[in-house]
Amino acid sequence: MAVVGLGGYSQRRRLRRWSDRDALHEAQEIDYPIVSSPTYLRPTEGHLTDALDKLAQRVDAARERWPDEEIEADDREIIANSRKQFERAKATLEDIEGQRGSFGGLSAAERLDVLGDLRSALGGAEQAVALADLQRGNRERDDIIATLGALRDEYESVIEDLPYVAPNLSWVVIAYGELDEWLDNVRGSIRTGEHHVHDEGNTDIVEPQYSAAQAASARARLADVVRLRDSLEETAREDTTANSFEQELDDAYERLNERTDTVTEQVDFDIEDGADEMDSYAYEISIQQHAGIYGRPDDAYEKELLALAVRQKVEHHAYALILSEFEDIPATHQPTASIPEFDTTGADVRDAKDRASAALDNRLRTDGDDPLVRHLCATLVERFDQQEHRLDRHLNAINDGSANEWTVELERTRLRYREIEELATTIPDAIATAIGSNDHA
Repeated sequence: MAVVGLGGYSQRRRLRRWSDRDALHEAQEIDYPIVSSPTYLRPTEGHLTDALDKLAQRVDAARERWPDEEIEADDREIIANSRKQFERAKATLEDIEGQRGSFGGLSAAERLDVLGDLRSALGGAEQAVALADLQRGNRERDDIIATLGALRDEYESVIEDLPYVAPNLSWVVIAYGELDEWLDNVRGSIRTGEHHVHDEGNTDIVEPQYSAAQAASARARLADVVRLRDSLEETAREDTTANSFEQELDDAYERLNERTDTVTEQVDFDIEDGADEMDSYAYEISIQQHAGIYGRPDDAYEKELLALAVRQKVEHHAYALILSEFEDIPATHQPTASIPEFDTTGADVRDAKDRASAALDNRLRTDGDDPLVRHLCATLVERFDQQEHRLDRHLNAINDGSANEWTVELERTRLRYREIEELATTIPDAIATAIGSNDHA
């Protein structure tokens, strides 16, 4: 009897999840729009050629300082990192040198990727050069400190001279937001170089040559920013209505800050179930956002990267706007209460994905020409991609866990599709708040 009973239970369990399995497979078959964030940074073919020539020059300089590439024969730990970085620099040079004749056929995004790879490799080559110079007394730590100080001054000067010229707010947020990201990368390299050259790092491995590498990469990237900035302004001024949006960006940031706080204050983050109280899914979303993007807009704003700050703040505001849609739904994580039982099925997940895909497709069809809309939609595509991995995990674990554990996992997936649907719907309201054309967003 026990064996029969156990067998019967297992069979019923498989049959119940059999329908879930079929529905989850159907969910995998549902296509969703694929879109990438627009880029207005367009390195020229000559820009890439100059960057490639610069890398070749520094690789040659490293070889001159290390005849027969002695750096490869030295096994001391202090040398190991420089040897590895130099190998990467040489490999990058060889790989991209082979593409030299095809730069003209690359898209803007592909050119930016190549430029980024060249600048990273430049730091690796410079690390080998600096190591030789430092060991032979041809360069001192103070020289590197002085270089980093001068670089920081140059960085601040570029920040102050950002024109933020654009035909409209969406354009400036996306175009200059990407340029701001390049500037933030420069700032990070300078800060990392300063951190280590002042003995704040692990000096058993990280020596001044590492700071020299950061400085070389930062200097080249800063020159890239200036070059891209000038090209960006030239492109913007092709529109006769273009003007500086610096004040509008500042106003948009403050407006988004204020409206996000107001909207969030009106959300119920708790659900009362008789005498018990549990977190709502709105609270779960807010916690995820706090851990993800909550502090980044303020950080960018403090660095005077206004376009990047507004772009990130619009994303944050969109999440704030959807919270009210989830304040009556229990969270799937309950730190201080029992997780409720859900009756979510694979069909619910499938239908949620279908609605989310339709909402994103509608947003792109309706407003896809707006660069900020397109960027926000691209972030939702990334979330769709993450969900595909969740569907795979569900199918791989189709018979694992208890019935309640299974339905909780399905509910999490369903709710994340629901988030995508709501976000796609609310994008215009989030942007309207930034522009200042919607007092009710």
